[in-house]
Amino acid sequence: MNDKILVVDDEESLRMSLKFKLASAGFEVDVAGDGEEALEKLKSQPADITLLDINMPRMSGIEALTLIRQEYPHTEVIMLTGFADFSTAIECLKMGARDYLVKPVDTTELVTRLKSLLRSRSSEKALYEVQEQYSSLFLHDLLEPLKAIQGQLGRAAKLHSASQSKERQKLIEEAIEKNSKMASTIQALIDFSLREFEKGKIESGQINAEEITKRLQALRTAT
Repeated sequence: MNDKILVVDDEESLRMSLKFKLASAGFEVDVAGDGEEALEKLKSQPADITLLDINMPRMSGIEALTLIRQEYPHTEVIMLTGFADFSTAIECLKMGARDYLVKPVDTTELVTRLKSLLRSRSSEKALYEVQEQYSSLFLHDLLEPLKAIQGQLGRAAKLHSASQSKERQKLIEEAIEKNSKMASTIQALIDFSLREFEKGKIESGQINAEEITKRLQALRTAT
């Protein structure tokens, strides 16, 4: 499916001209005559990028930008501005707009900016997904088992009598098993990082998570 662009400008000739040219460049294009109409359009069919004129009747581009960032945070905004609104366009960037273009708009430059922004969105999305995966991995595969190990060893340390030796042994064995799985996960992460970031010439020794297992094994032998 083509990337969707919403063109918002009160000047009909400019709206239709941009719609035709962007459609010819392979985008799916919709148009709106002011900020209120733009918000209605976004409600029914979200856009990847909104081209938003600053000076419009009923609702200005600045008001529309504020609402779009609040209600449709995944829609990027590029402001369309006249020379007299140059400083206002800078303020719009601080408010969350990703770019601005001075009218009359050069179509070639506009298409280049749109494609660049869409590539950036795609990269940011991919990075976010990787971060989510890593966060989940560290939480569920490393942090939670580590807390469990600490708890088991703490309970084992409190068991002293001969009648409690089997229970202590079991707690230590479970801690060893969890630690071994964590060691394998950590090593897999290291291997992946070395492969993915080889160009950066990352040099890393083996993180010897097995050393913890050996210490637990020694503790087990001593019990």
